[in-house]
Amino acid sequence: MNTNKILIAGVVTGVFAFLLGWLIWGILLKDTMPQGPAGFMRPDSEMVMWAMVVSCIAFGLLYAYIYVHWANISTWLSGLKAGAVLGLLYSLSMTTGMYAMSHMYSGMNEMIMDLVGNTVYSAITGAFLGWWLGWRK
Repeated sequence: MNTNKILIAGVVTGVFAFLLGWLIWGILLKDTMPQGPAGFMRPDSEMVMWAMVVSCIAFGLLYAYIYVHWANISTWLSGLKAGAVLGLLYSLSMTTGMYAMSHMYSGMNEMIMDLVGNTVYSAITGAFLGWWLGWRK
């Protein structure tokens, strides 16, 4: 296994994922995403930035591990497809679970919006990672 390749690709992809997430949820979908019960979502001024960075780096490392170690993905198109499938299935699991167990979503529209947002986020991040891995060859 090429540990350095996974670590570098994971961190670079994590930074990309952070910026893409800010664009998708922080700007484009900010007013359409569920707010849940009072106090559920932190205001921007109270966001715990180190935890968000760790989350994005972990996401990048997970995808880099899968792409390099198991799937041998090294093109943007194969990365896009794998990212879309992984993102859709994981998001479907988490979104429906949260819908079942919490008041995070007030209805199906919010749940579907989050599912679509996460799938697009994962697909674009996967495309970036696939491109990065191919570019580095």
